Amino acid sequence: MRLSNLKGVFNFLEGRRNSKPSNRININGEGAKWGYMVDQSSPSREGSFDDGDALVRTESEGLCGMEEASFLTPDGLLETMKQVAADVTGWTPSAFVLVRQLQEAIRNHGRVDLMRRKDSQGGQLVAVKRMPTRWVTAGPEEFSTKYPSASERPWLDIGLVRHLNRLRFPFVCDLYAIFSDAENTYVVTSLATEGDLFAWCEREPKPGSKREVTMVPLVTQIFAAVRCLHEIGVAHRDLSLENILLTDCGGGELRVKIIDFGMATLTQMCKSEVRGKQSYQAPEMHSSAQPYDAFSTDVFALGVVLFAMAAQDYPWTSTKRGQCQLFEYVTMFGLSKFMTKRKLRKGSGEYLIEVFSPQFVQILSLLMELQSENRASLGESCYATAKPSVWDAEWLGGVTFASMSEEMAHRSRLVGG
Repeated sequence: MRLSNLKGVFNFLEGRRNSKPSNRININGEGAKWGYMVDQSSPSREGSFDDGDALVRTESEGLCGMEEASFLTPDGLLETMKQVAADVTGWTPSAFVLVRQLQEAIRNHGRVDLMRRKDSQGGQLVAVKRMPTRWVTAGPEEFSTKYPSASERPWLDIGLVRHLNRLRFPFVCDLYAIFSDAENTYVVTSLATEGDLFAWCEREPKPGSKREVTMVPLVTQIFAAVRCLHEIGVAHRDLSLENILLTDCGGGELRVKIIDFGMATLTQMCKSEVRGKQSYQAPEMHSSAQPYDAFSTDVFALGVVLFAMAAQDYPWTSTKRGQCQLFEYVTMFGLSKFMTKRKLRKGSGEYLIEVFSPQFVQILSLLMELQSENRASLGESCYATAKPSVWDAEWLGGVTFASMSEEMAHRSRLVGG
């Protein structure tokens, strides 16, 4: 959605702010920040890269300008990871100049730096993720042998980004090169100029209808991006404010970029694999008795992302029973009741239910539904009409996945990818 369209969205939200949202959802449609954030995942029980068999789907076309968007198989991804590992070259420190550190990469025992290239692309600003070579190892097979129970897999992240680049997936950074020396491995990617969504959350306007208006163009991109990933068989499993970046496309228009695929999977139904940051984990992840739908857990995580974008706060610290009183309250009384009791962190005593529009409360309820079978989908083809689609939510103001996909495809043609 272009910034020029925001006025219409603002009018839509203002005009319905005091109205009750429709309960009708057309299932035949298209379908340790802020004081307490903890970045922690439970130990993995998986013994190798993707133990399960991927679902079989037909080839998908017209997905946001992607080329040959067919279903990704574990064998195909492994081959891509091996090819990328074979292309690693020696690190030349004089070819890059450190500008500043961007963030820590704790789970990969490293950090991400902003650097300026001095090679053939001299002057270009890039993001460089450096990780200990002893951790990354020489390739995906050696990594799986050395760290069979690791929940974070750097070669999985790198391989998926390379594959998505080949598909011209617009919502991921470009992988430029990988270098290594005896101490570190350096992954060089394009720079997302505006930082992550956590930084965006600290900006004005304050929580309310104007803030919701600024969210819509970003949220529709996020929904489209994650749906496209699901359509080719990829569940991210670590979606968060920190793993969604923004870059300026010119004229103040922001493009979403999803990063950190190290916890992703090509198996839709997973078991005994708790992934992601504690606040974002869908509650069914904590059940060892039943497998969970990884696509649906991504949707739950997006609900937490939207909540945090709108409230400048997290809804809870953990979704594991007995760990957080806020989440316990939601399980007992529901999300809507919770919003009548929860006040804004940066407000003047306002309750969330007074600040959020009814339409936004509705879309949060669809995304953050505690029962996976009742949770909304992103309109993925695998669900057909079995789940309500988030694209039918009134809060989006009529924006559809088809219109988003068509616009992204059009831009891809204009810039030649």
